[in-house]
Amino acid sequence: MTFKYQSPFKQGEVPQILKKLHDSELRRHAEQIATRDSIRALFGEDCFTDEGTVDAASESRCAEFDDLSFLLDEAPATPYTELHSNFDKPPELEIGLSAGEHAPSSRESHSEDIKTAPLDLLCPQQDNPVQANHVEAGVNTKKGRSNRATRMFSTPGRAGLVAGFYFGHAERVVAISKLHTDLDHDQLEKLLKTDAFIQKLIQSYQGIGKLPDWAKFVSPEMKQFFRLFQLCTKPNAKTITIRLDHQTAEAALAAPRGPANYLAAIIKRTLAKLGIETDLAFNLEFNHTGRTENHPAHIHGALCVPGDRIGDVTEALRCALAEGYRQRYRNLAVHIEVPHRPHWWASYCVKEYGITAIKLSSDRVRKTRPDYATQSITQEAKAFYEGINTWLEV
Repeated sequence: MTFKYQSPFKQGEVPQILKKLHDSELRRHAEQIATRDSIRALFGEDCFTDEGTVDAASESRCAEFDDLSFLLDEAPATPYTELHSNFDKPPELEIGLSAGEHAPSSRESHSEDIKTAPLDLLCPQQDNPVQANHVEAGVNTKKGRSNRATRMFSTPGRAGLVAGFYFGHAERVVAISKLHTDLDHDQLEKLLKTDAFIQKLIQSYQGIGKLPDWAKFVSPEMKQFFRLFQLCTKPNAKTITIRLDHQTAEAALAAPRGPANYLAAIIKRTLAKLGIETDLAFNLEFNHTGRTENHPAHIHGALCVPGDRIGDVTEALRCALAEGYRQRYRNLAVHIEVPHRPHWWASYCVKEYGITAIKLSSDRVRKTRPDYATQSITQEAKAFYEGINTWLEV
């Protein structure tokens, strides 16, 4: 069985398109090197720990162009070609081009991939659905639509990268506002240039456009990420891990209001007895070792505790939630420490959000969320998210 299709390219047009793609790749690579040097000048030699990764990625794409050129050169130049059913249709035909039309959307989508590749190597991400729709629309897509469309964070890792840079921007804004008029003008100018460069860098990474509405379109997992991130940046912030004993874990899983609310109530009562009132956010999850000596349920989260009260809080929470836990290796029943990288810890806490939600909902035969956060930290996280939105839109 054979199929006939009409080539979407004019005779002799394929080499021209390949040359433009190859030239575009070389230009993008030169821009990447310039951007890397600029970042190194601002942040030091340790900013890029693996420069060969970027160069290797660029060389790989050049090799792909060469392979494509070889394959297309072998194809017949006639306007009609017989294609046997055991071969896949070329991707150019799947976007619905008619005879004699060019393929700008394919070139544009490849250019977008090249443009974002170096930064994506720092933070792996999923495909942006807005960009995917832009490509699938083919030649009927209006130019510039993707820049005006909503830009969602595809992963907590991507959100953490943007949030970290925005947090630095907020600190620079405060620093600039406190500068006196008699301060060195060069210092102020350097601070402003740094802030402008970071903003441009993040806009090229995330895109310019509105973020999804917090209330309607941000997932519970992403909201919890921003709560934890915001909490970890507050004064006296501490990360906390509690490995529950069997009695506490079973009582929490059977609680009518859900295990997260049950555990949060115990934590707040315990801290109140110590005279500590604090924001709190955490996620419940299960380990997968299969061992039964200790219960697999445990929580990762954050709260604010003065440094000189860590010992008291640790012992009180151990007695309230993990008295029957038997320590193995370095897995303490209650572990509290200063957050070293807020975006990493926030991502770590929500890493199994979906898996835990499914398990809890199945076991309890109703939808059950594995997270908890106080109302005040939720409001602060929402304000922080909207601040990022304003920053990206400028």
